[in-house]
Amino acid sequence: MKAFLFLAAIASLLAGCREPVFQSLKKTDELFVYEGLPHPGRESDYFRKEKKNKDVTQIGGHWFYDARVKAGGQSHEGLMNLLCDRNSLSVSSPIVAQKDCGPFHPDYAIAWSSDGVENYLMICYTCWEATLIGEGRSTLYVINGIKPWQELLADFQANRPK
Repeated sequence: MKAFLFLAAIASLLAGCREPVFQSLKKTDELFVYEGLPHPGRESDYFRKEKKNKDVTQIGGHWFYDARVKAGGQSHEGLMNLLCDRNSLSVSSPIVAQKDCGPFHPDYAIAWSSDGVENYLMICYTCWEATLIGEGRSTLYVINGIKPWQELLADFQANRPK
């Protein structure tokens, strides 16, 4: 009975997912998190040093530590809730004011695979933006409240200074 209730809860959660790339969450039960390198502008010395390491990778033109960490338990559930909550992200206006934080720089990327396609939601704490890369396109979102994302993703900070 508990297994049925758990599956019913997950099914109702995923039923609320938005557009097709987010709908692909229905086809996976694994989420992974990549930690971004330091900011290339505000932390340029540290960024250059870290970028020279062999344990980094580039995803969508952005640099991350290549240790991809599987989200499990409460982290997985919390990330799924945020990813499927229609109020957590809003599609950015085509006319976006210039941010004073420089070019988009993700602090984290959440990754999932569906039908052989890798999808990434990249989160920037400074400008409260997220870029979704999947299905051959990229969409910019505004994050409607950064704190829940920061609280969940704090568990995945392993390489950047605290």
